[in-house]
Amino acid sequence: MTKAKSGRRAWMAALPVMLALGVVGALGWHWLSGLTCRTIEVTGMRHAEREAILDLARVDTGMVLFDVDPALVADRVRRHPWVAEAEVARLPTGTLAIEVRERRPVALVLDRTGMPSHYLDAAGAQMPLTPGIVHDVPLVRGLRQPYHPVQPVENAEVRALLAALAEAPPEVEALVSEVEIRDGNELWAYTTPDGVHGAVPVRLGRTDFSEKLSRLHAFWQQAVLPRPDKAFRLIDLRFESRIVTEEQ
Repeated sequence: MTKAKSGRRAWMAALPVMLALGVVGALGWHWLSGLTCRTIEVTGMRHAEREAILDLARVDTGMVLFDVDPALVADRVRRHPWVAEAEVARLPTGTLAIEVRERRPVALVLDRTGMPSHYLDAAGAQMPLTPGIVHDVPLVRGLRQPYHPVQPVENAEVRALLAALAEAPPEVEALVSEVEIRDGNELWAYTTPDGVHGAVPVRLGRTDFSEKLSRLHAFWQQAVLPRPDKAFRLIDLRFESRIVTEEQ
């Protein structure tokens, strides 16, 4: 038997199976194309309310699931001030699955009266307060830009410090209790009281905040904590090669 005849017979034998698979595929596609959305599942949110996510998604049960564009729905959901990322999937069970990843608060802005106004994340995005949920993050004073749910903070120095705080080790971030924006956008920090030392003002300047926060933590461990009898009035980190202090 030649190879050509053998190959032809094998192909003829497989033809019924291929036809059957094609019919099953066509029937499956026809079924999926008419599948309606039975339920909408939203996961991953803590601050964002389910109703707010559904309002943004603009998808109702009863809609043909294949008429729903997952990318478009995800883009709508990302407009929520607490949502950093969203993924949307159409499931053969008739479920539209919406998974969100929320923003992580890095700082809490105080208004001019000293009351909590809104949170900021590492990129400077502004998130509203959520009743019953409080985050232990540094406070920010002196930010003049009013809260806006879809506009990030314009102050470049504040954005740089937020990014530095987000990347800092927990023990470094925990050392900062407050940040103050002064004239010329110069940033000052205040250390977290430790039971012996009070809140010490720290002059950060306007740049290189990651390096300055690391230096502050090292100085605190090596020069401040071992000297409980010494009161520091100021720690100045603006100079690259030295740390200037004022002591009592």
